[in-house]
Amino acid sequence: MLAERMKHLSGSKTTGMRNLARKMRAEGVRVVNFAAGELDQDTSPSIKQAARQAIDAGRTQYTDTLGISELRERLAQKVTRKTGIQYTADEVGFSAGAKQALFNAVFVLFQPNDEVIIPAPYWVTFPEQVRMAGATPVFLPTQHHDFQIDVDELAKCITPRTRGIVLNTPHNPTGAVYSARDLEAIARLALQHNLVCIFDECYEELVYAPAVHHNIVKLVPEIKGRTVLVGSFSKTYCIAGWRAGVVAAPQPILKAIANLQSHTASNTCNIVQYAALAALDPANDAFVAGIRAQLSTQRATALQLIGKIPGLSCVVPTGAFYLFPDISELLGKSLKGQRIETVDRLAELLLEHAHIAIVPGSAFGADHYIRISYAIPAEEIVAGLTQLEQFVRSLA
Repeated sequence: MLAERMKHLSGSKTTGMRNLARKMRAEGVRVVNFAAGELDQDTSPSIKQAARQAIDAGRTQYTDTLGISELRERLAQKVTRKTGIQYTADEVGFSAGAKQALFNAVFVLFQPNDEVIIPAPYWVTFPEQVRMAGATPVFLPTQHHDFQIDVDELAKCITPRTRGIVLNTPHNPTGAVYSARDLEAIARLALQHNLVCIFDECYEELVYAPAVHHNIVKLVPEIKGRTVLVGSFSKTYCIAGWRAGVVAAPQPILKAIANLQSHTASNTCNIVQYAALAALDPANDAFVAGIRAQLSTQRATALQLIGKIPGLSCVVPTGAFYLFPDISELLGKSLKGQRIETVDRLAELLLEHAHIAIVPGSAFGADHYIRISYAIPAEEIVAGLTQLEQFVRSLA
């Protein structure tokens, strides 16, 4: 009955683990949810007030597919400041989360027989979206370089079928932030081979000194004509559930994205559009700075506690809000006679016996890793990682 394409498409493991943890909590089980990909904090009062005002003003009509003109103008100004290159309102749009922006970009750019390079580990949705478009994801391993991209190895992945590359910095799930030198080299390589670049910078505001986030268009302005920039309000302003994404691209690509979206979701929620407009006000800069400072403190706590757990090693993340420790030494051990053969089995046992929800690295193409979000209350971080340490020390 189902279409052939659905035989190879499974649900997101990050969503699955998050939902399972919530279900257990609803049943009265105290679960520490390290699986969440969102901040456990309320959004700023000014953004909520803007949403209320939009409702009170009767903002219930359809809008242009990619957003109201005021919002697109402000977004264009923001992207122009960020890149140092002029972007007009006709080159930016608003979407129902960055995931929709990425989906739209992949569908208008790639087709069967195309190859798309994706550094691995990768966010779970990147390869699935490429496959849904009929193209083939080609994975570039980065574990052996502390999750940084080796440009020489990237060059070896390029074939006559290679159409594009997907870049994500700051990176989910590893927390890596790509250097200006590497991004510039990647941009030059993309130009040399006529590749399209999808540049996902959803965590751009969540970077910890001395690391610095770099936008690829700012580094190499001539890549603008071959680049789709994707951003999000979800992480920065704590509105993940509101679904607020941003896309910036050359006009022909953006027009194709608008055409596609007009036949799928039409415009995004106009109430959220007015809230996003308020979020862009400089008055919210202090709110974002506070989020970043809080996460920096929680990152330090999480790293200190993870460092005490035998058998785990972790590259220090410099962006986003995840730890991505290597659990290779735990595989093959047992808990109460139950052997841990895979990271997925480890995740099951952690949830069952330690009441900790993590995302197994298999979801990200990394079978010897787990993802732990530290964007949860500090007391939960301490409780959860203490339980993780006790679990690990109990293994035979």
